[in-house]
Amino acid sequence: MTIELSAGELNLCKFIGEQRSLMARANGVKDAKMGAHDGVKGDIQGFKAEYAFAKHKNVFPDFGLSVRSGSYDGVTHMGNRYDVKSTDRIDGNLLATLKVNPDVDIYVLAVVQYNLVHLIGWAKKDDLINPENIRDLGHGRGYFLNRDRLNNF
Repeated sequence: MTIELSAGELNLCKFIGEQRSLMARANGVKDAKMGAHDGVKGDIQGFKAEYAFAKHKNVFPDFGLSVRSGSYDGVTHMGNRYDVKSTDRIDGNLLATLKVNPDVDIYVLAVVQYNLVHLIGWAKKDDLINPENIRDLGHGRGYFLNRDRLNNF
């Protein structure tokens, strides 16, 4: 499933991502990224993914700029609280830090390539947050779920 973002949507995502990054770092929230990429770029990429998933599910995205650490990105019409994980790697897999988020029911993998967001699949929390899924991919230990184990949209 691929979602195409318009120029206006890209500008909105850039603004929200930059502001979230600025506010979080100014308030001492640790950047929980799982790679070596730039944190601001990661926050922009992450919001593109959140926005595209909300657009796909026809739910209102969270435009909030308040400082937060953890929590969920939104709620589906079925009441599932979701956390969208993004990557720019076309062959990317679902990754999460070891910090377990009690507020999340499902995790979503999105591959972001400028104005295209490919929604790869999703997993229930217990399918990802499992000791057998802990790996170190060179940037610290975290949860890893191969994309072929994800549920399709």
